[in-house]
Amino acid sequence: MGLRNMKLFLIGVGDKRRRQVDAARELKKKHTIQYWTRQDDHFAMDESEFLGTVFHVYSDALKGIPPKNIEISSFEPLSRDEIAAYAETECEFMSMADKWYPDWPINKRKDLYYDMLRYWRGVLERFQPDCIILLGVPHELFTFVLYWIAKRRDIRTIILDNTVLDTDRYILIDDYVVGSVTLAKAMEHVRSITIDELSPEMKAYYLRNSQSENPTPTLMREFNEDRAALENVRRFIRASVAFIKDGTIVERGVFKLLKMFKLSLKDEHLAVERPADFEKPYVYFPLHYQPELTTSPLGGVYVDQLLAIKNTVAALPKGWEIYVKEHPAQIAVHGGNATPARYKGFYKSIAELPNTRLVPINTSTFKLIDKARTTVTITGTAAWESILRGKPALVFGYPWFMHAPGIMQVRSVEDCRKALTKIANGFALEKNDIFQYLQTIDRLSVKEYLYQSAPDREGEGIAMYRAIEAALRSTAD
Repeated sequence: MGLRNMKLFLIGVGDKRRRQVDAARELKKKHTIQYWTRQDDHFAMDESEFLGTVFHVYSDALKGIPPKNIEISSFEPLSRDEIAAYAETECEFMSMADKWYPDWPINKRKDLYYDMLRYWRGVLERFQPDCIILLGVPHELFTFVLYWIAKRRDIRTIILDNTVLDTDRYILIDDYVVGSVTLAKAMEHVRSITIDELSPEMKAYYLRNSQSENPTPTLMREFNEDRAALENVRRFIRASVAFIKDGTIVERGVFKLLKMFKLSLKDEHLAVERPADFEKPYVYFPLHYQPELTTSPLGGVYVDQLLAIKNTVAALPKGWEIYVKEHPAQIAVHGGNATPARYKGFYKSIAELPNTRLVPINTSTFKLIDKARTTVTITGTAAWESILRGKPALVFGYPWFMHAPGIMQVRSVEDCRKALTKIANGFALEKNDIFQYLQTIDRLSVKEYLYQSAPDREGEGIAMYRAIEAALRSTAD
């Protein structure tokens, strides 16, 4: 049976990479693109190529503003029982709003949420799409609401999910909580392979990440370069010129002076941190940068990282400690200011837990991984780096690598206790299993960028189209 014409929503496709529009052009030849949300500030596109498609600007969707050509007067608010059915979605939405609306009171956040429920339910009822294609795990307010309404209405979703292989590969999944079913099934039939059976790229990737003392990921390396002394001076000059032009230089200068006399988050961290003792048995817990999709929505309730730490502390074997390390970008990006994710007293709350120490931010994450009994995180790259370096890892959330060998998914104190006991009793990670996993990723992933600002690659839009078309076909028969 051939693949029938399908009614599609595109969410985020073509946000930053021009070639992704080529994928839409190819999809249009066989299917109907009913609705398309995208950022329009990276490059212009000729929307007249897609007659009949409703375009929704990302910034408007984020604020709950509908497109001008969508009449919403017939969209009714949800009932009490209908709202109750989305209780988990609402809970997550409230945390997710920290990124864009940190100062909003809870009732204002709720009002935006109810409006988004109303709008996206109305849109889905009106258009009746067959599939919603999302560029990345839905982690913006409107994409998250749309995703879960679609799930409850049995509308298929396809997520193009970035991997951490230097961010130039992605896999296609239907549900971020389940992960890649194809990847999981492929690992059910593990065969013993050697490192020399890996492709040259995968072999080099493994050796770099397993043997180097500091194989810093690309995104973190770019962040460090952006925060170098010379870049800080340039940033200061650019900001000063802008403040002089808009007349706020004096006001901002006074504010900066007053801030110097207040305790910053960095000061709070320094007051309670203790150096790591690498001779002690410990588990390593690297905090995530927040707000970000790695904890919201991929962490679920463990967007509250303190909850995950408390679960781990309660399960520690006798004599073990937990070393918690702050993400190097967290304080720097927010200028040392408190945020909903790092409120005043946050670091003290960690340091006061039994058998817990908050280690200095400049402690090497790779040394902490190598000397630890295991790494514990929500979904962080440190867990992936840990298994590449031969150490098992515990994850509370839903990372793309959740089915990798050596990854133990935990959801409770009892889960943590069983996993840590297994590790204490000598559980060892087999290198051949990692080789098999890397080989499987190499075979199943699409080797292209999703939203990085790297130069366009010839044919990347066609590669995306073929991957989406294959995914659509997988359930068409």
